Amino acid sequence: VPTGGGGGIIQVITNSTRDSQGSVSISNNRSYVAIPNQNVTITPTSSTSKILISFQQLGEFSFSGHMADFIVERAISGGATTNITGNLGSNTNGSSVFTQPMNTYHGDDNDTTIEIAHCSNYLDSPATTSAITYTMKVRQNEGGSGTYYYNRTVRGDNNNHSEYGLSWITVMEVSA
Repeated sequence: VPTGGGGGIIQVITNSTRDSQGSVSISNNRSYVAIPNQNVTITPTSSTSKILISFQQLGEFSFSGHMADFIVERAISGGATTNITGNLGSNTNGSSVFTQPMNTYHGDDNDTTIEIAHCSNYLDSPATTSAITYTMKVRQNEGGSGTYYYNRTVRGDNNNHSEYGLSWITVMEVSA
């Protein structure tokens, strides 16, 4: 990008959980829970830079007939922690700006229906040169509890009844 020009990619940071599967317990208090190994840290070179976020999250929930959603948390070193959300209004559950809440119908006979959430591109404006950590989080937003199995199905038993996948989060610093 020419001097004074904007829109160039300055740096790219990615983290994928290609080689790991696991699970996190989700409580019934509608709190978001961090997904292990689904975070990236980037230090912008300029406070006017934007951060382009993309992610894919694969997994399956142990609870049936409920709704779940994902969110990205932005934590600025020495500063504020913010969940990136849409307009929360008075009649919502605080759904993610990235995806509509996922319908999770864990009722298949073999526990083998993998669900996918993704964000192609979201342009964040953190206005800092401090290190920023973006973390994927999940919750069950109707008040139930259960388990989220990431990069695998509930069964996860390698006997042709299971699916495995790749989850990732990527951030790119974009010049202003």
